[in-house]
Amino acid sequence: MEIAEVQDLIKAALPDSEVIVSGEGCSFTLVVVSESFAGLNTVKRQQRVLAAVSEPLSTGALHAVSMKVYTPDEWRAAQAVAG
Repeated sequence: MEIAEVQDLIKAALPDSEVIVSGEGCSFTLVVVSESFAGLNTVKRQQRVLAAVSEPLSTGALHAVSMKVYTPDEWRAAQAVAG
């Protein structure tokens, strides 16, 4: 799969999201920032992202995904700490 394909799948499922994808082939690292994550724990957030890429995961087109999921406020705070 291509990075743009992964981004498009996630943005279709989470239209308000900012999606950063790195990797190649069938293994990707994702950072997904979405207001829709507010009030959800990490597992629920990750389940939403995994649901967006379930089809390519089931066919093997996408093999491995690691992710970090944030609300916009959490993302800004993480960037401030890192930066």
